[in-house]
Amino acid sequence: MNTADEAEDARTERHASWAELFFDLVVVAGVAALAHVLGPGPDAAALGLYTLLFLAFWLSWTTFMLYGNVAAGKTRVVRLMIGMFGLGVMVASVPGVAHSVLGHDGDSHPPTVFAIAYVATRVYGSRSWRRGEVLLDFPVVQYSAGLLPWIASIWVDGRWTLVLWAVGIGLDLLLILAVSGDKLLKQAQSAFTARAGTRRRARHSGRLAGDPPVIHGVSVDPVHFSERLGLFMIIVLGESVVQVVGAAADAHYDVGALATGLASFVLLAGMFGLSVVFGYAGLPHLRAGRIPARAALGLHCLVTGVVATVAVSLSSVMEHGADPLPEQGRWLLCGAVATYFALGVITGVASHSSDRQRTISRIITGIVVPLLLGLLAGGAGGRTVVICLALVVVAHLWFERRLAPVGGGV
Repeated sequence: MNTADEAEDARTERHASWAELFFDLVVVAGVAALAHVLGPGPDAAALGLYTLLFLAFWLSWTTFMLYGNVAAGKTRVVRLMIGMFGLGVMVASVPGVAHSVLGHDGDSHPPTVFAIAYVATRVYGSRSWRRGEVLLDFPVVQYSAGLLPWIASIWVDGRWTLVLWAVGIGLDLLLILAVSGDKLLKQAQSAFTARAGTRRRARHSGRLAGDPPVIHGVSVDPVHFSERLGLFMIIVLGESVVQVVGAAADAHYDVGALATGLASFVLLAGMFGLSVVFGYAGLPHLRAGRIPARAALGLHCLVTGVVATVAVSLSSVMEHGADPLPEQGRWLLCGAVATYFALGVITGVASHSSDRQRTISRIITGIVVPLLLGLLAGGAGGRTVVICLALVVVAHLWFERRLAPVGGGV
């Protein structure tokens, strides 16, 4: 995603296809299904399961998203459709996984179905690249080391299933941080060079040998990449609004419910403004060409996960009305909003779009204020908490509109 040094005529603008947008909708349906995991009173086990399942959906989406980015016009729609079917099976099994793991009913079928669908989808997606291609920006999607614990989980029950899932996700995240595409390409080239020497010796000895494979590194298209990240964020925010509307449909209609719904909409719409209008690639305060694709993808995972968590909390507030939120639910909502702004501070500093004054003000208003609400608003109704958080987001939007960009940003 570092495009600042590219010649202007070397950048070919490309947009997401209809098939890619269709694929994104299925993944976001999976994110919406995770509301079954958190429920009204999330505890540590629910949060852990939510995180594991969200990362599983995100890694599956990333595999096919990057395939479509690199393949461009050669993207096979059938391959995306098959990936969608695998994700659909994962989505359908989420409520059963939540009930099996958190309800302690001992039914191992939903977790097994989810694990098999996840492994099959990831393996199929990792085989999308043409032979000899090494994805330099995010090579982990081409390898399956993190899937081994998931395969092993098919034959175990109980808490060990989640332990193996966590180990598998942890391996993938470790590979994301530790594996360099350039280093991997050099190692592959060295291996193929050595293999070519073996083939030459085999030809001299009279044995048959084929031509050595040709390998090369491929990188993401920065314009298409940023567009896919931004569109995914928009779809997540849209699905979040749908969740709030669904909760409002079952609520008692009065002025308080209207105020809660309006504040929830303002909060989500404000996140859209910060992430899309005043951000880039779905990340608040980010500027184009300032951070590598791998860093943008990692931050995108965190931001979308946080927004999905906010949506679950807002739906819970709509259901409870003016009643005080349970302590865990209050901290989940306030902590998610504070995390969103914390990630915005990180992107602002990393992309040099935030000076010291902006950074300090964003920390105080975006992080400290929500955390103080979580700490001190125990007796306040959930509706009051949402209204206060919506005002925080509106204040950030107001300052973004009034203040000039730092360093000539977009």
